[in-house]
Amino acid sequence: MSRHWKRGIFLVAVLLPAVVLAAEPAKIGTVKGVISVAGRPTGDAVVSVEGISQEHLRSQISNLKSKKTQKALIDQRDMKFVPRVLPVLAGTAVEFPNNDKTFHNVYSSSEAKKFDLGLYAPGKSRSARFEKAGVVKILCNVHPSMEAYVVVKNHPYYGATDSRGNYSVTGAPLGKYRLEVWHPDFGTKVLPFELVRDGEVLALDVEMKTQR
Repeated sequence: MSRHWKRGIFLVAVLLPAVVLAAEPAKIGTVKGVISVAGRPTGDAVVSVEGISQEHLRSQISNLKSKKTQKALIDQRDMKFVPRVLPVLAGTAVEFPNNDKTFHNVYSSSEAKKFDLGLYAPGKSRSARFEKAGVVKILCNVHPSMEAYVVVKNHPYYGATDSRGNYSVTGAPLGKYRLEVWHPDFGTKVLPFELVRDGEVLALDVEMKTQR
């Protein structure tokens, strides 16, 4: 056997384990279900997986930030904010276009984000960036009935319910965590759960209580 051939075999033997380890996909699962109140599915809820290790979160957030800057939108239409509840990753810029026929002013005095976009005309749009995790209540000082909520998360494992109360949070690593459900009218509920198998889809319905 030639010296060059032996050297080639040695390099393959050394590098192959590293290649296999690098190519091994992460073991992940999905949590999904329906959020309801008094037996009726509800929209406007934010569902998130809490308790994932900081080491894992740092790698995931680093990957997200290396991509295109995160952007989101809350429309102003028919004298309402649409959607009423918007979950975003910390660092996301949210656009607030005015698609009504009247002036609007978008502002918040919430602890997680204080800002005031000022008064602006129909057809115009302004934005705010949300850097700190927390719930930010959005208001219009021209129209007191208008309100929305930006729910800022410091990790990507969250989702919002649709009009039928359905939610799905995908890509969570296997392990024991907490499912946190937040709703602007019904508060917060937390349930423990565990993902044990790669590719597992865990069905977890949550019943919220009406606030007295």
